[in-house]
Parts: sequence; structure tokens; C-alpha cells
Amino acid sequence: MIRINLLPGGKARGAQVATANTQIWYIVYAVVSVVWLVLLAVNYLGLGDQLAQKLEQNRSLDTKVTRLTRETQELDALQLRLKSSEELEATVAELNRARTGPTRTILELSKILSLDGGPTIRPEKLEQMRRDNPLSGFNRDWDPKRLWIERFAEDNRSCSIEGRGKTNEDVAEFLRRLALSELFDGVTLEKTEAVKDRGTGTNWIAFSLKSKLAY
Repeated sequence: MIRINLLPGGKARGAQVATANTQIWYIVYAVVSVVWLVLLAVNYLGLGDQLAQKLEQNRSLDTKVTRLTRETQELDALQLRLKSSEELEATVAELNRARTGPTRTILELSKILSLDGGPTIRPEKLEQMRRDNPLSGFNRDWDPKRLWIERFAEDNRSCSIEGRGKTNEDVAEFLRRLALSELFDGVTLEKTEAVKDRGTGTNWIAFSLKSKLAY
């Protein structure tokens, strides 16, 4: 019988196969590693672009915040100057009223106590009052010589008036005219008293009243 020994040749081919398989795994591992590195690089570059965009957006927002802050500060400064200007204007107006107010008051009293005179009131307002109440208004035929003022005092836009009238109706007419005037507000009669002039023996009605001044 002829015997053939195949073992040595089989071992050589097995070693070659194992070596080939190992090389394939190395190649596969290398390819996978390269692909993985490429993916990581692409992902890194993408994240870098996103980061750059975010940084640019942040810089843009910082610029807007800085601009708005500056504009707000400028607006606050402008409002402060405007407020100061308004306060100055109000102060000037107040000083003008304080300077011209007493003069207006005296002129108004002069009108009220003048023939064919009367209180300062808008004609349409007076007409409406008379339509609502025919007894409202004042008597244009009243003789203001029937009443005179003995004392007038003003303090902080409040005034007190003392005087005499021939009758209670004369005092009442004076009060009506003061109440209708746009310059006098809250006219209040404090006291009336019958008095006699010692020199002539004439009877009079002494009165005193208070009022606010609307100037």
C-alpha cells in the first residue's frame, strides 16, 4: 500500500490562510479607523462652523445691547433735560401768575364794582346758566355805588374782603358777581352785621367774606 503524508503541506497552507485573514482584519480596521477619523473631522468642522455662527450671533447681540443701552442712556438724559425744562417753564409760569395775579384780582373787582360792568365769565356759560335757571346770573342794572370795600387782603391765593352795603340785597348782588367770576372760587360769606354811621346816622350792612383765587 502506498501512503501519502499531507500534513506538512497542510500546515503551510493553514499558516498562509491565517496570515491572510490577519492582514484583512488589519486592512478593515485601518479602513474603519480612517472612516471614523474622517467622520470625526467632518463633525468637528461642522461644530466649528456652528460655534463660529453662535459667536458671531453673540457679537451681534452684544453690539445691539450696547447700542440700545447707549440709546437708553441718551433717552434718559433727554427725558431728564425735558423734565428740567418743563419744571423751569412751570416755575416761570408760576412766577408770572404770582406777579400778575394780584393785578388781575384788583382789575376784576374794579369790573365787578363798575357801572355797566360785571364778572368775567364766558357768555355761552352765562347764557346756559340762565336757560337752566332764569334767576341765575347777575343784575346788570345794579348800582355798584351802593357798596364799597373797606379791606382787601390776599395770602397764597386766598383773599378776605370786608366792606359795607346799603342793604342785604346789595351785599347779595356783590356775592353773586364774585361767585360768577372765573377768578374767584369758593366764595363764602362769613358775617353780616347792621351798623350805623356815627357821623351821618345812616344804617349799613357790614360784611366779611373769603374766597380762593383761581390764577
